Amino acid sequence: MALSEADDTETADHRRGSLVECAEITVRGQPARVFVGGAGDALLLVHGGWGGAELHWNQVWNPLAKRYRVIAPDLPGLGWVQQPALSSVRAYAGWLLDLLDALGVERACCVGNSFGASVVWSLAGRAPDRCAGLVLVDGLPMPRTPLPLRLLSNSWVARTLVLRMVGKYSYSMTAVPRAFHDPAHAPAQLDQLSTFEWPIILPRFVDLLVAGDGPPDPIVKPLLLWGASDRLFGTTREDAERLHRRLSGSTLRWIENAGHFPQLEAPKEFVEALGARV
Repeated sequence: MALSEADDTETADHRRGSLVECAEITVRGQPARVFVGGAGDALLLVHGGWGGAELHWNQVWNPLAKRYRVIAPDLPGLGWVQQPALSSVRAYAGWLLDLLDALGVERACCVGNSFGASVVWSLAGRAPDRCAGLVLVDGLPMPRTPLPLRLLSNSWVARTLVLRMVGKYSYSMTAVPRAFHDPAHAPAQLDQLSTFEWPIILPRFVDLLVAGDGPPDPIVKPLLLWGASDRLFGTTREDAERLHRRLSGSTLRWIENAGHFPQLEAPKEFVEALGARV
């Protein structure tokens, strides 16, 4: 189901207006914010830990909505920071399944960027009948955390060290140049997020890292879409190549002139690469 390039211009999108709109639905008795639009096969877009769905996907969701039913939720506590965070990657995967149920969606192609890749991997491994396709965008499966390490993390000293390390490498503005091929492409709202939301998200993200996951490997063979210039700790070009070798049957596709967020730096190339496989 390759995407057509006929209307793939920002000018055409602007004339028609946005195809994707924000909606509030109820999931597990609580409000959930989700961006939806388009028609066709369901395409679930799951954001990472630097901001919500709009920051991650706004450059590509209109072109994608011309061919697919786009579903891009704000994860509780991470995208919608005013809500409590869930306890684990597995819990987020379960929440996404309930979200799909609330929208009446039986199966979706699951696309996750950064931390979102861990979540869609967990969903695909635990509910293979709900996953029509799997795409990891500059993100890795979350491994199982050994029990001794989980117990050690309960100490104040260990937790403080983990917070400092993750804050230094993942939640500081010094990480932004490593995340983008051209730092000028970084969204302006990252400055505001780093001040007001990252301090809230950081301890929640550390809790998710400590909880770990380790789901069964998905049945569906994943597509790895990777920004060739990603220099963030854990998701470099070398990390992508190791992951590709480990995942039998996976396909690795490089997005040139892009870093950790290829959908932001090279949206046209991202949509073409995704559409060629989904």
